[in-house]
Amino acid sequence: MSHPSTPLHIGSLRLATPLLLAPLAGYSDLPFRAMVREQGGLGLAFTEMIRAGGLLHGRAQKAAFILATDPDDAPLGWQIYGRDPADMAAAAQVLEARGARLIDLNMGCPQKKIAGRGDGAGLLKTPDRAAAIAQAVVRAVSVPVTVKIRLGWDAGHRIGLDLARRLADAGVAGLIVHGRTAGQMFGGEADWEAIAAIAASLPGLPVIGNGDIAAPETARQRLAESGCAGLLIGRGALKNPWLIRDIARALEGLPPLPRPSGEAARAAVLRHFDRQAAFYGPEKGALWFRKWIPLYVRRTLKMERPEMVRLLTLSGHDALRNALASLPLPPAVSPS
Repeated sequence: MSHPSTPLHIGSLRLATPLLLAPLAGYSDLPFRAMVREQGGLGLAFTEMIRAGGLLHGRAQKAAFILATDPDDAPLGWQIYGRDPADMAAAAQVLEARGARLIDLNMGCPQKKIAGRGDGAGLLKTPDRAAAIAQAVVRAVSVPVTVKIRLGWDAGHRIGLDLARRLADAGVAGLIVHGRTAGQMFGGEADWEAIAAIAASLPGLPVIGNGDIAAPETARQRLAESGCAGLLIGRGALKNPWLIRDIARALEGLPPLPRPSGEAARAAVLRHFDRQAAFYGPEKGALWFRKWIPLYVRRTLKMERPEMVRLLTLSGHDALRNALASLPLPPAVSPS
């Protein structure tokens, strides 16, 4: 287990903090990762997940957006999913050749279009195949390989502990465990006792816990009580880009920084918008930024619903940017 104030090691990879930014489909692109990184405290970020077959044979433009990075976007993990061991191994080799420092295998996505065809969390129903995939990828690359799993397919099939041991036997360098079953999706509360049981059963392997980490004090408690080596932060960081920074300071025993001023909060949103526009092109970037507006409403922009609706109806880069830039300054961001 990693002490909160020490780096986290996953195989040969040394991370400055035990805090990881989750691979959030549709959100964890380069502009968002840059926004979180600039706040500080992040040990490692992940790309959005990419289908192994799509990487090998699919649309080049879509893959290029998912795989895009820059020198400041480090360290970076690359997440792939699929159910064919050979494709997964070949895709991992492609990513390693592109400079990947870590490969993560998604065996936890519960979305029907993914899990329903046996990918992602669908592999929780076929543990033999899951173990075979892990073994094939570990043998194919020299960089550390991790696997993200859930506790099982549903309440009647909680195979997480057994699968974790099989994945460890396959040679993975670390495990990320979300404390829900696939059937739960994101409902209910994450079962951190189950995560702790997995961590305790694999004392030589870094286990990274995931689920319901939305405040520094919660993070400190979960890390201390679970025996996990690190934490994966997902949805909380979408609503509060300062969350990982604040957790990192709490883990170090440092006092919290002052809450971002209204001006700083609005400026951060505008920087994110400008990165989107530069990355995807002005019009596409503005169109795709609209999904962030509801996420930023509560803590960052402090907008009332009518203002949010107005922003969502605007079209075009200039109109949306001007509207964001002219919003009244919100009060200081609420504590994490």
